[in-house]
Amino acid sequence: MSASLMVQKRVAAALAGVAGVTGVYDGPPVDAVPPYLVIGSDLVTDWSTKTEVGHEHRLAINVWDAGPGTAAAKAVMGAVAARLATLGGMQDGHRIVSALLLRQLVLTDAEGWTQGIVEFRVRTVAD
Repeated sequence: MSASLMVQKRVAAALAGVAGVTGVYDGPPVDAVPPYLVIGSDLVTDWSTKTEVGHEHRLAINVWDAGPGTAAAKAVMGAVAARLATLGGMQDGHRIVSALLLRQLVLTDAEGWTQGIVEFRVRTVAD
């Protein structure tokens, strides 16, 4: 299994317990009831050393809510950040060595949707 897929599986498992969301999706869901989470874009780059094969993963978790204001989305974003900050473990030959919050962004549109974006950097090494 690729390191990227391992990270995605670990992220999905960590986010499954976030209170207040109706689901965690791998891509935009059809007819999902908000608020929900989408494991969004990711970028994987080499993070190898002389002795270890490693990868740096930059990933986005999207929080979607249809309620007025941004407070509910920000509460979910906080829960997402707390869950991912403790991300770790080993699976299928890859080990997570660090997870760091990079930034959070909240956007609203004229139709009343709120999108929260939580961006993380996760570093892995092959074991």
